[in-house]
Amino acid sequence: MFMEGEVNWVLVLGLTAAVTSVVAILSLIFAWTNRARHVSTADELSAVARARQDAETRLYETLNAIPVALVQTDRGGKFIFANRAAHQLLGRKDNELIGLRFHSATWGITYPDGRPVPPDLLPSARALRGQTVKGFQHILANPATRRKMLVSVTAMPVEDAMGQVIGSTAAIVETEGLTTPGVTGPEPAPPPPDPNETTRRVFEAASSALVVVEPNGVIKEANRTALAHFGRGPDVVRLDFADQFLAEDERVEGRQTLRAAAAGAKGAEGLLSSLGGPRGFAWRILPLPGPGGVIDALLLAGEPVPEPVEIEVEPEPEAVGPTPEEIASEIEAARLAAAERQATLLAERDAALAAAQAARDEARRALERDEGAQRLESVGRLTGGVAQDFNALLTVMTGALDMLLKSADDPARVRRLGEAALAAGQRGEALTRRLAAFSQGEAAEARDLDAGILLRAMETRLRALAGPGIDLMIEAPQAEAPVRIDPVGFEGAVTALVRNAVEAVAGSGAVAVRMEPMDDSIRLTVRDTGPGIDEPTAARALEPFFTTRPGQAGLGLAQAHAFARLSNGELSLTGQPGEGAEATLTLPRAASGLAAA
Repeated sequence: MFMEGEVNWVLVLGLTAAVTSVVAILSLIFAWTNRARHVSTADELSAVARARQDAETRLYETLNAIPVALVQTDRGGKFIFANRAAHQLLGRKDNELIGLRFHSATWGITYPDGRPVPPDLLPSARALRGQTVKGFQHILANPATRRKMLVSVTAMPVEDAMGQVIGSTAAIVETEGLTTPGVTGPEPAPPPPDPNETTRRVFEAASSALVVVEPNGVIKEANRTALAHFGRGPDVVRLDFADQFLAEDERVEGRQTLRAAAAGAKGAEGLLSSLGGPRGFAWRILPLPGPGGVIDALLLAGEPVPEPVEIEVEPEPEAVGPTPEEIASEIEAARLAAAERQATLLAERDAALAAAQAARDEARRALERDEGAQRLESVGRLTGGVAQDFNALLTVMTGALDMLLKSADDPARVRRLGEAALAAGQRGEALTRRLAAFSQGEAAEARDLDAGILLRAMETRLRALAGPGIDLMIEAPQAEAPVRIDPVGFEGAVTALVRNAVEAVAGSGAVAVRMEPMDDSIRLTVRDTGPGIDEPTAARALEPFFTTRPGQAGLGLAQAHAFARLSNGELSLTGQPGEGAEATLTLPRAASGLAAA
């Protein structure tokens, strides 16, 4: 232990200061060295990031420059990458494919022989199951131009480091002809011999005019005699009978007579036409019941109306023996007999014409009674649906109010129940306004709204309406789509169009709902992959109570048509048999600003 007098504090403090200085200098040197190293590392990381970004940019530009369509999907089958060639081949704008499923983003995928390709057999779907597909050929329709193309697809799965499939990648190439199709159908069997060949030959060789029509009046067959009398060709098949074989002022009554005969009404056994002969043509109607006893066709047999019978009395040759008085007496008797015969024939003709007119009148009255019953039944269905809607709304309101009275001590619960009752009442009020507007032909409280926002808000309800078996694609524009409409009427019209498309595909197929802003209007299209529609049916599909589906009211498309008319827009229906149908609702753009939807 140092003694107090023996310690040189100056030396101790000097040594301490020296050691502290050395430590400080070493710390500064270490800090400076590490700072340089940190700066160097940060610069290297920045350079690596820039190089990576440049490489990704060059790769993206290279993939976009490749003329082959390249796409990549995630595990759920949605596009996460598609180069420019893919967008052009599939008829889409830049980046429009991102987020869409392959089957929804394309249209009309079929095998080369025309059979539809199930979604689970598409190359991307098979690649997501771990399979590698090479050269799968199918027909693809461009949704923008409707042009059909034969393409060859090669797809393979994308795996992570653990070997799990996390997506798929595919290359799509348009080809000129079939090479090695991925799936080939069986060779078509030779057609079996027609057991009704003799019947068909008799039908064609008959001297009477014979025409077979469907219950709605569409011609199925017509023999040579009928075509020759009316100057028609074989192209009358699938056209309306009244348009081809009746005069313009006879067509309405003729259609009513055919519908009455198809319904089994008595008295609808014939009709007369002023065409086909100098005095017209008389058609006799014979119903043709199917295997179940339901009349599915009508046979019309016709003959020209004969000329009035005129009996000419030829003088008897002069014979030797009778006197001139006897000859005059015989001539007078023959003249009287001929006049009596002519009067009898004329009376029979007048009676036949009167009976035919009475039959037509009875058929018209029966058809009016039948149509009145059908309209009452349709109105009853509509009233029943409205009653169900009001019953549901009243159930919500009464239940909420009952619970509201029992929860007076819970302000938050009282507020929630009150809001539920108020919402139900407002929906009932909107339904009432909608019915009043539909009955009076007025648009109820039209407002300036964004149609795209309204369509996106309906997506959940529309998917529930479509069900799990239908591939429903809904595309709403990101830009504003201002229209002046009644929102309740718009929802009802879109729901009616989607329901009509869903019923057409019968639980299995695809339905596409797409809204596009145009220069001075907003266009909403609803397409389906159903059996399609011919021109006569499309021309009448928008009429109230007209339907081709048994048990339906025939009011859906008529309701959408009424909404379009009241909104100063228009609704059209197009399609071809076997190629699906498309309904187009066009609404004018709103001139003023948008209100809150």
